[in-house]
Amino acid sequence: MEEIVPSISSSVMGPLGIVHLPRLWLKILLHGCGRLPEGYRCGRGGFDEALTTQFGIDPDAFIRFIETEKPDYQATERWVVQNAKDLSPQTVAAFNTHIRTANMRAETATERRARFAIADQSFANAIALNDLDDWAGLHERLTRAASA
Repeated sequence: MEEIVPSISSSVMGPLGIVHLPRLWLKILLHGCGRLPEGYRCGRGGFDEALTTQFGIDPDAFIRFIETEKPDYQATERWVVQNAKDLSPQTVAAFNTHIRTANMRAETATERRARFAIADQSFANAIALNDLDDWAGLHERLTRAASA
C-alpha cells in the first residue's frame, strides 16, 4: 500500500477555528490506515502535542478514537468539542497565534533551507518549512510513480 504525504498545512483550520487540527487528524488517520510515510510524527511532539496540551485533550484517547473509528473531519471536531477541557475563544486565539508564528528549531531550519536552496537565514517559520517538505515529498512520490 502506497504511503500518502499529509499535505494539509498546519495553517489550515476547520469550522472550529483551530489551526493544525485538520493536519493532526489526517496524520493520525493515515497512520491508523498504515499509509503515513516513515518519519512523520502523529499525535506526539511538536505542534501535535502543543494542540492536545493547549486544549486539554487526552492524546491517547484522541489517537485511539481516530485510529479505531476512522472518523471524517467533522466527526473529529465533534469529538474535540465533547472532550477538550478548554475551547474558549482566548485559548483558540492564543494557540493559533503560537502555531502561525512558531519558528522551526535552528538545526532543522538550517537543514530545510539548505535542501530548498533558501539563502535567507532568517526564514525559519515552521509552517512554511514543513509545507515545503510535504510538497517535496508529495512531488517525489508522484513523479516516481509516473515514471515507473
